[in-house]
Amino acid sequence: MTLVMSGTGGRDALLAEVAAIRPGPGGVHLTALCRRLRTVLRADRVWLRLTDGSEYVWPDAPNPVRGRRLRWLRLIAGSEVVGAIGLEQGLLPLSRRRERLLSDAVDLLGPVLHGVQTQNELDRSLESARGHAERVASLRRRAFGERDAERQEIERDIHDGAQHHLVSLGITLGLLEVHAQNPDPAPLTNSLGRLREGLDLTERSLLAITTGGSELLAEEGVLPALLAEFRDAGTLVTLRVEDWDSSQRYETVVELAIYFICLEAVNNARKHAPGAEVVLWLSDHAGGLRFSVTDAGPGMSSSIGRGMSGLINMRRRMVAAGGRIQVRTGPGAGTAVHGFIPF
Repeated sequence: MTLVMSGTGGRDALLAEVAAIRPGPGGVHLTALCRRLRTVLRADRVWLRLTDGSEYVWPDAPNPVRGRRLRWLRLIAGSEVVGAIGLEQGLLPLSRRRERLLSDAVDLLGPVLHGVQTQNELDRSLESARGHAERVASLRRRAFGERDAERQEIERDIHDGAQHHLVSLGITLGLLEVHAQNPDPAPLTNSLGRLREGLDLTERSLLAITTGGSELLAEEGVLPALLAEFRDAGTLVTLRVEDWDSSQRYETVVELAIYFICLEAVNNARKHAPGAEVVLWLSDHAGGLRFSVTDAGPGMSSSIGRGMSGLINMRRRMVAAGGRIQVRTGPGAGTAVHGFIPF
């Protein structure tokens, strides 16, 4: 709101200034109006108090001066009291001309300040509505972000966990095709048994995703969970353990990272190095947990492996666990995944 000040001290000029008060972005300069009224009325001090609790005064001082008279006049708009104007003055009353000027100013200030307060309330309501809309928008964005993060986590867990068993099922089905042409039913029977076991493992893996990880991992830790996963892996997986206390438990995010990264690394070896020996190594010493998954397969170009979604998921899990991961591979050199999570 703005107040246009003029240099004249006359009655008409002052009343014009009062009437010129309009709602606006700059706020109402009611302190300046108090100063103008004090000058024209020759009062010691002038107050304006509004019913919304705001107060304006000129000059600003803590208490009325002793020996001065304090006079209050209500400001009314229609039948509603919108505030009051206070004058601190000497014992002598105002002159007749200044009394008329004060009366006219009071008559004008009531409706004007009513409009000012109405506009202020509207501005506050609009600001509150904007704030509410921003909060709702922020909550909506956060909900979308959390939902997308959950979707990505489920996608990652399926990729790192259940896909491991699906690849194994594919290998077993390939063996079934071969054994179906063999007149000896024993190999076919064995493959069918492994297929049933693989389906059961896949089902348990998918159920584990809905609960945040392997049930065995949650109950007994990394080593028992990995032993159970690779007991019937369908490919040669050697698990080597060095200074690893299977009774020692670690933070959930750490155990999940090691578990899923090892599953993903073995799964990659199955896909890209079928039939090659895979060695999984776990070690608990030298200031942290170390693990590696190596295969003697054909390897690949490091530029090709860098953009694979599985490797991206591995890095995300290691960052969450506070560790680091390194992948070494090359044509004809096999692939090795090394991880370290400090204590």
